[in-house]
Amino acid sequence: MSEKARGSRKPKFLGPHEGRELELMLAGTKHLSFFYLEVGFEREIFPERQFDIEVAKGLFVKDERIEEFISRETNEPTSARNILYATASEAWRIPAMRMIQDIYMRMGPGWRPDLERIKGALLGYDPQDVEAFIESLIKR
Repeated sequence: MSEKARGSRKPKFLGPHEGRELELMLAGTKHLSFFYLEVGFEREIFPERQFDIEVAKGLFVKDERIEEFISRETNEPTSARNILYATASEAWRIPAMRMIQDIYMRMGPGWRPDLERIKGALLGYDPQDVEAFIESLIKR
């Protein structure tokens, strides 16, 4: 395989969930999904309406936060929607993930492999994929 072809392939740790969250949650093989959308970007990066239909049916639980911050690109105030969906039977994952996010916010800039492992477990990723993701962060 050429270097160019290898560079265009998605690393394994970005899947199998990316783009398949709704499908996996409806199948009962994933219990928590996380989406982060900067306000002002109108394109839909996940099927929010379809997720919300499942919330209305009582199958999923939704939690949304609006985060305000200074944009690194423009140095202007902006905001983002931070959205979590959990299957109703696994709704405890939402406050667990929020706790991890809050710890990150209190810590300031940077990342922590231990917290990334917890986030990966809450999101239902294979431990090997989580370790590959952590390795990629270390190499940056």
